[in-house]
Amino acid sequence: MLSETEEVIHDRTVVACEAATTAGLPGTFQAWREDGLLAVLATAPELRFLRTISGVTEANLAQAVRFTTASCWDGDRPTLVLPPDLISRDTGLVPDGVRPVAVLPLTGFPPSGADVDDSPDVDVFLRILLDGYETSDAVTAFIAAEHADPRIRRSLLIEDGVPVSAAALSSHGPGVLLGGSATPRAHRGKGAQARLLLHGLAEASRGGHRFAVATAVEGSPSLSNLRCAGAQVHLRQAFRPA
Repeated sequence: MLSETEEVIHDRTVVACEAATTAGLPGTFQAWREDGLLAVLATAPELRFLRTISGVTEANLAQAVRFTTASCWDGDRPTLVLPPDLISRDTGLVPDGVRPVAVLPLTGFPPSGADVDDSPDVDVFLRILLDGYETSDAVTAFIAAEHADPRIRRSLLIEDGVPVSAAALSSHGPGVLLGGSATPRAHRGKGAQARLLLHGLAEASRGGHRFAVATAVEGSPSLSNLRCAGAQVHLRQAFRPA
């Protein structure tokens, strides 16, 4: 399941990189497959966290470590993301935190009953989403470009006629990628994100998808909401060059 999960994450990253390129954001954005490995390149310094190699297995671990030194990285080596069963292996790299991924089988999710606009105005959606993220300029521009792409399904939770939380998902073969999701400060602490999450899961289930995938920061409310919804969380280990 984890290999399928990483494929879904990568496919969404392909969409994000293509959207950033189309929007004319400064830098180079590429996501590609190379000999079974999943590579992402972003040259903007603020988006360095995107520079990763994933899809690593026991069979291609040594190849993945060598790939971190390839010329395509132009001397700025990427982060290697390993699944939990390979964390103990000696990579010659330095551990650099965890990158959790949550996986939910899409069964038993009835309609949430929440008041949700599944076809919101793009500008309104981006305003709510970016107000919730509170990111820097380069990251904000990247998020905006990604979530304005027509391949992204956007939703807003409505309370008393006012949009209070935003969430998005995209379809990739048997799975869906849940992200991004954010609630502005004025509307936090009321369960808005959890309600939108359940709505998205119900819609994805009705769409015939087999599982949903999401990434989140360890210890964040987003990851807590995913666990409460029944997600199995895999703590992938990130490694960086010494």
